[in-house]
Amino acid sequence: MNSDEPYGPFTVTADGGAGLTHRQASTEAFVAPSRGVRYASDHPDPATAERECALLVSQPEAVLSGATGADHWGLPLPPWIGLNDDEPVTIASPAGSAHARRRGVRPQRVLLPDDHITTYRGLSVTTPARTWLDCAALMPIHHVIAMGDAVLHHDLATPEALEGIVHWAYRRRGVAVARQALPLLDGRAESPMESIVRAYAMLGGLPAPECNLDIYAGNRWIARVDMCWLDAKVIVEYDGAVHLTEQQRRRDAQRRNDLQEAGWLVITLTADDLKNPAAMVARITRALRGRR
Repeated sequence: MNSDEPYGPFTVTADGGAGLTHRQASTEAFVAPSRGVRYASDHPDPATAERECALLVSQPEAVLSGATGADHWGLPLPPWIGLNDDEPVTIASPAGSAHARRRGVRPQRVLLPDDHITTYRGLSVTTPARTWLDCAALMPIHHVIAMGDAVLHHDLATPEALEGIVHWAYRRRGVAVARQALPLLDGRAESPMESIVRAYAMLGGLPAPECNLDIYAGNRWIARVDMCWLDAKVIVEYDGAVHLTEQQRRRDAQRRNDLQEAGWLVITLTADDLKNPAAMVARITRALRGRR
């Protein structure tokens, strides 16, 4: 595509749009996610273009919301909600406003106070706190905890803001899950899988661990660990894909040896452990009881 031509998104009518005739805007050089809007097929960010198109064909007060809003903020979603090319863009409009059904757009009409709306990366979207609350109606609680941890870790909202949105949402969908998750959040968590492991542990009756704590032997720094219980000197680490290289495996092995020599019991978990959360929690429980 010529660099002088528009990337879009832009609206198009029978007379064309963005300086193009309707015929020019209907070629393979443009994508038409919904009637009356286009963006260039070589757009550098198709996901954002799809969202901008959805807003262009919606009411002026419409905003990105739900899973779309969470993805726009970069918040973690469960894999079965993870957005793909066929997933409609979720758009929220204030209750009482009209909206037309369109391909590629999932409209919602909800109570939407002004302070629940902001702009991020050039698009109108629900605030991180409101996005987290709305997603609490879509996900199991351990994923709600992982998203809440990410909101706090990246300073997208304060604990007080999350507490305030839960108080505001009395009897709304998802509020019971959000209320249960709220005291279990920890902004020190640095990855969704760490958060999910910690969520299963606490929901299974274990005390909250310390997250991403630096461990020392005397004055010598050994490691920064995913989570630990200081009184029992038990560490739980989650090994994701980043740990698959041979070089990383060697570093991890040396790290674990150093921690064990310093008196720590190290439990290493993988995605396979999350397939049986009850057994995973029981394993951590036995370790804590044995050490105490």
